[in-house]
Amino acid sequence: MARPTEPDREDLTHAATRLGLPLVLGLALALRLFLAAGNSGLTMDSPLYVRMAEDVRAGRTEPAPAHEGYPLLIAAASSVIPGRELPGRAVSLVASLALVAIVWLAARRHVPPGAALVPAALVTLHPLLAVFGGAVMTESAFLALACAGVLGLDAGRAAVGGVLLGAAWWVRPEAAVIAPVAILFAPLRGRQRWLALVLAAAAALPHSLALRGTQGSWSVTPKSVLVRAPAANARGEEWRLADPAAFPDSVGLGQRLARDGVAIARAYPARLAAQGQRVLEAWPAPLALASLAGILLLRGRSGWLGFLVLPLVIPLLAVPAELRFAQLLLPSLAILAGVACARAWARSLRVGAAVSALAVLGAAWAWTGPAGARALAFDDGPMTAMHGAGAWLAGHSGPDAVVMDRKSFVPFFAGRRHVQLPDEPLDVILAHARASGATHLVVEEHVVRTLRPQLAPLLDRDSLRGESRVRLVFATRPAPGDGVAVFEVVR
Repeated sequence: MARPTEPDREDLTHAATRLGLPLVLGLALALRLFLAAGNSGLTMDSPLYVRMAEDVRAGRTEPAPAHEGYPLLIAAASSVIPGRELPGRAVSLVASLALVAIVWLAARRHVPPGAALVPAALVTLHPLLAVFGGAVMTESAFLALACAGVLGLDAGRAAVGGVLLGAAWWVRPEAAVIAPVAILFAPLRGRQRWLALVLAAAAALPHSLALRGTQGSWSVTPKSVLVRAPAANARGEEWRLADPAAFPDSVGLGQRLARDGVAIARAYPARLAAQGQRVLEAWPAPLALASLAGILLLRGRSGWLGFLVLPLVIPLLAVPAELRFAQLLLPSLAILAGVACARAWARSLRVGAAVSALAVLGAAWAWTGPAGARALAFDDGPMTAMHGAGAWLAGHSGPDAVVMDRKSFVPFFAGRRHVQLPDEPLDVILAHARASGATHLVVEEHVVRTLRPQLAPLLDRDSLRGESRVRLVFATRPAPGDGVAVFEVVR
């Protein structure tokens, strides 16, 4: 059989490059739809985003502890896509697919087109990026906007990059960290840097006007509540009735820093180590080594280094060290790993094969660890049971019913207003339920087991016989540990 001539090889290379991105995008779509079919797409914050979108469509201005950008996108999608969950999932899916293309385009600035498929494939196949690409959460939309902004900066389009990074601020506050660092490291001239900074601020600051309308006061971000001393454990993060830090505007930012600055500094080393551990869980050691090599082999300046500052800043905030925050680094790390692979292949076949093997090993490793477990078991509780309880409530309560619950899933499925269930003794909780106007109280078995053990008497038949403050009206337990009970608050 005759060997292909040099022009034939070039044709094969061009064909592989031309077909490669559509194939990777098709794989990304298939994986995201497969994972989405096995979960609800909802996490703790998802009902909040849907409610905010519904407020936008109804012309209401209600205060909310989240940025407005993602709910605005959901509201826009809701005009053409039916349902409550589906519009938000569609926004995330489109953004997640766009991210694959953005990473490929960004990598092409540093490596040949064919080699750019490596970071695109890493983003396609990563379990966290794939599962959040079908969830009612902000991460995919934020990454698409922020990465498109950095792509613009690296291409020398300072105005486009600045505006997109400012738009990313509407979705998540991390843009305030990424934007200035990315602009600093991007291959821009001095005047271009100032232009990018000014336009990023011009696109971001109108969000304060939106917050003024919803919160009734001027604020840069509704996330200022996160500037406080971190709790010692998960129970310490739970809301209590006497907690003045539970509401963003009740304690000013300066007061927070004066009160908790020393505690924040003392906790920083341990929280930094925990955040670093989450990054390695999301991007295992073989991939991390390839990305580190990519930093050393990167030729010229690049705004993608701006994302790498996030693990240094997040530990300053009172947020748990979660995998979902680590995923914000992954596109940048994937591009750097692609640079390492391309430079290694250019040096020799042996070195290229070794670095590529590291990337393949790391990609598989991610699926065997916490990131893969999160993708395959995404739901935050027994969604089937909670959906059933919500459906029952929808048919057996008035539209003005108020549902007290630790998590908002049951009231969300019922289409009823949710109020937070505080972490207080049972007597205090039941008194607060009556005083707050709650008509129903929801108790989930898995919540009792982990976060509200004081509610256990309400799930005990003998203890419940002597309880006159609430009355059991619905219960379901499809499997041990998945029970959900609905109580009517007696007045």
